[in-house]
Amino acid sequence: MNTILVTAAIFVFTYALISVGNIPKLKIDRGVAAAVGGILVILFGLVSLTDLPEYVDLNVIFLLLGMMMLVAGLEFSGFFRIVSDFLIRFSGSKIRLLAYVMIICAVLSAVALNDAVVLIFTPIVIRCCRYTDSNPIPYLIGVMFSANIGSLATSVGNPQNAYIASEAGLSFIEFAAHAFPVSLLCLPIAFLFILLIFRKNLTADTPSQPLGADMEVDRFRLWATVAIMLGALAGFVVSGPLGIPIYVIALTAGILALAVVMSKSAKNAVWVAKKVDWRILVFFIGLFVLMGAVTESGLLAQIASVFPGFGDGETPSIMSVTAFSAVLSNLVSNVPAVMLIGNMLPEGNIMLWIALAASSTLAGNATLIGSAANVIVSERSEREGVHFNFWKFALIGVPVTLVTLFIAVGILTLLS
Repeated sequence: MNTILVTAAIFVFTYALISVGNIPKLKIDRGVAAAVGGILVILFGLVSLTDLPEYVDLNVIFLLLGMMMLVAGLEFSGFFRIVSDFLIRFSGSKIRLLAYVMIICAVLSAVALNDAVVLIFTPIVIRCCRYTDSNPIPYLIGVMFSANIGSLATSVGNPQNAYIASEAGLSFIEFAAHAFPVSLLCLPIAFLFILLIFRKNLTADTPSQPLGADMEVDRFRLWATVAIMLGALAGFVVSGPLGIPIYVIALTAGILALAVVMSKSAKNAVWVAKKVDWRILVFFIGLFVLMGAVTESGLLAQIASVFPGFGDGETPSIMSVTAFSAVLSNLVSNVPAVMLIGNMLPEGNIMLWIALAASSTLAGNATLIGSAANVIVSERSEREGVHFNFWKFALIGVPVTLVTLFIAVGILTLLS
């Protein structure tokens, strides 16, 4: 059996299942599609059951689980309604609402994990859009783009940055000095693209009255869950110097939020469990297993050899790292892509590591599965009845990605 061909066939089949998920009569849950891919590589003997713990990144799984529990606690306490009220009260127009959403998401994603930020902001944005009778798609795309671009600015913005900073030996300041200028220039580019493509949906004013001023808020549980959230965000920032895994902080925050919700009634534990999007966890588990087969079969090495600088005895450049990372990030998502490419980079070249961070993060905007943040937003939106089309998203995601990658290469070349 030619393991490379079989792995490639399973990979293409899985990717096809994910991409046709929103076609009528062919609707397939993305989590199920990824799980099918993972199961197939196990059945064909490409990955053994005993090696699964090696391939499934439990740090990412526990991080998402903890943050989803925290988000459930925030929803229970009324946090989403209060933030939605604030955005609607002070925006005044749909364009300003989009700008506020993207700026807030970008800033928060620079100082905390973007996956956590989009988990919190997706329900807020959907709530705002329903009250203002707005199409939620451009705003949710704005959440994805801004969370990805904003997260590039620092080493704590996303999991791949944290991994890169650790492997390359970069301090928080050193990483930000190279990555922040790229992030700062790319954010307005993404905003302008959304504004241009969705201009007909963004021309009206928004109501000036908040959407739920007459609703009661559980103030004790509200302040408790907000304090837990702020503590988690602070924990993410100092996790590197203190040597604390970020999933430990997220899972602790989630358990504390669960305790706050259960303090009203023990039965609320079931409510929290239902709010956890288990499909997202299944999606990443399946993708991690499939990624293991891609590596072990030699398919990754075959793909890498196509790009200059990744053959035997060759040294990659900023451009070749960017190109390879951009392609791979949209095949296996950016977190596993960084782990795979990181093993191929020469030691001591800081700019190549920064190029890997920039390209993997910005390339995540190209498709719905290009980044964990995109997957989280699209899957949680599905639960709220908001559906994303894989290919229509790519029509805006690919141009934004190409322009921002061009900016990143230019800046990093000047800095090198």
